[in-house]
Amino acid sequence: MVTVAIPDKYAETLRALGDVPAAIDLAVQRYAIEQITGKLAELRQREAGYVARYGMDWATFAQRTATDENYVHQIETQVSKVWEADLANWEFCHKGIQDWGILKLQPSSG
Repeated sequence: MVTVAIPDKYAETLRALGDVPAAIDLAVQRYAIEQITGKLAELRQREAGYVARYGMDWATFAQRTATDENYVHQIETQVSKVWEADLANWEFCHKGIQDWGILKLQPSSG
């Protein structure tokens, strides 16, 4: 467990409202959910840009670029010469959405 100093002005208000540890726990939980929600929104926006650029989802794009040389040639000449960097960044977004989404849905323990 980590100890956090709460400024007196906030501690007094929390005491007046009831259970200080419970209020702080709820505040930290809400903050974490807000941060995760923001991260998910950012990753989804970035992923949507790749979907729009390449016209398919990440799994399909990864599979096609790994197995279809003609497709790779086509995207290098018609879409983007840096498709490999896009693939890596897109994978980061895709997997991040999965990871952060799981964290957001897990009940708190404590």
